Amino acid sequence: MFVPAYLAVHLFLDWISFIHAVSSINITPWNPPAGLMMGVSVLFGIRAVPLVWLALTAADLVVRDLPITPLPMTLWAPFLANGVVAMGYGIAGWLLRRAIDPGLSRLRDIVLLLGGSAAAVLGIGLCFIAIHTAAGLFEWTNFPQVLLRYWTGEVIGIAVLTPLVLIGRRMPALRWSWSGAAETLAQGALIGFTLWLDFGPLASSQYEHFYLLFLPAIGIAVRHGLVGAVVASVATQAGLIAAIQATGVDTDRMAHFQLLMLTLAVTILLLGAVVSERRRAEDRLRVRQSDLAHASRLIEAGEMTAALAHELNQPLAATMGYARAARKVARLEGASPRLTEILDKTVTQAERADRVIRSLRDFVRKGASDRAPLPVATLIADCLTLAGPLASRHAVEIVAEIDPALPAPLPTIDGDAVQLQQAILNLVRNAAEAMGEGTDGGPPAQAQTARRRIVIFACPAAQPDFVAIGVRDTGPGLAEVVERNLFAPFVTTKPTGMGLGLSIVRTIVESHGGTLTARSGATGGTVFQFTIPAHGAGKDGVPA
Repeated sequence: MFVPAYLAVHLFLDWISFIHAVSSINITPWNPPAGLMMGVSVLFGIRAVPLVWLALTAADLVVRDLPITPLPMTLWAPFLANGVVAMGYGIAGWLLRRAIDPGLSRLRDIVLLLGGSAAAVLGIGLCFIAIHTAAGLFEWTNFPQVLLRYWTGEVIGIAVLTPLVLIGRRMPALRWSWSGAAETLAQGALIGFTLWLDFGPLASSQYEHFYLLFLPAIGIAVRHGLVGAVVASVATQAGLIAAIQATGVDTDRMAHFQLLMLTLAVTILLLGAVVSERRRAEDRLRVRQSDLAHASRLIEAGEMTAALAHELNQPLAATMGYARAARKVARLEGASPRLTEILDKTVTQAERADRVIRSLRDFVRKGASDRAPLPVATLIADCLTLAGPLASRHAVEIVAEIDPALPAPLPTIDGDAVQLQQAILNLVRNAAEAMGEGTDGGPPAQAQTARRRIVIFACPAAQPDFVAIGVRDTGPGLAEVVERNLFAPFVTTKPTGMGLGLSIVRTIVESHGGTLTARSGATGGTVFQFTIPAHGAGKDGVPA
């Protein structure tokens, strides 16, 4: 499908631009097929040579009525010349593809495209004109003038159409709006008005008003960047050719017009590239500023965390002292076993809170964490116990799951127990909150419980000498917006959330030499999984 479409477009462009030609060959003021050939050559390289030659030969047969039967001896010239052009464009496109981004994302790409194309067309033109001159089509004394006409027309076509071919693949879809339509009509009317000044009743034989065409084209380039510049260049050049054809400009003046058209096309293109590159630089600067603002907020959060850990340490120690004293008094006075059990749990949770705060303070200060061999079974069992109140509050079932593929006894990992517990509990809390509360705050029905389930699991990791630990839920899954910025700090969908939970989890995991990933569950919900090196493995999981 591509080959017939390319041939049709090439023939159409050749037909509408075959005006003021030099002799009977395709040397015209503006040669848009050259832009099409260079664009295809940049995209496909040497592979485009047969297609380009076929299109050139078909244009000679269809547009310029080149006879094919009986085959005259003079046909060797156009066939050979078309072969030289096709090969020259193919080699030039292959070289340019190695030097530029086909999407023309930088000003450097535009400069190399124009400069490289101009040099290539000069070499191709020397051979092309020499072949036809040797065949008797021109006098050798006219060689420089014919070469200049050929070179200028080809370069204009490349400057106007090749960028459209290259960036057209990445152009955003057009969206209708009244303001956009009004702006487009106003810009088109301004281009039409300047053309009327140049070629209408008020025009002079010297065409002093030609440079007014720069005004609307420059305005569009400044307003819309490279894409707008490319479209404005195509519209302006098409209007120029139509005006030249309608008013019957003398062929002797075409070289003058060609240079003006080339100046206009190159100026608009370079200006549009500069504007687009400047806007990309501004976007990158805004992203950097946003990153710096996030980093500053993280530093402030770290300082606040350290301060809170310090300030909470004393009241927490007092709380533990009072709880221990209350437990001792309850035992001495023979209080009910239920009260003694509650006081035991209070002391246990207070002691754990003390360990968490101490570990958090050391973590924020970048101090050495309390790494020790930690059985996976113990870690998961402790997390189940600690998640008990969370399960009751959110009316969810929290269970453990150990993959049978793990060796028995279960492997041991190297890590800070408190930090890893916090990481797992953070994931469990997120899963519970994602599944919402029970009906009217009460426990859900049995059918609902099956759907409100959180699994803390352990399984072999894909990387040798690592263990994978994770949390799987049956919730609604991740929203697309959240998934794109999942681990970014300060990104949250919770009304009271800070957006630091997953960022902290990832930091804890990476500080242990592992990686944190997220994916959608096979039957719905979300799976968060992280890897931790097994005990005895080196920094990257390689056995020490």
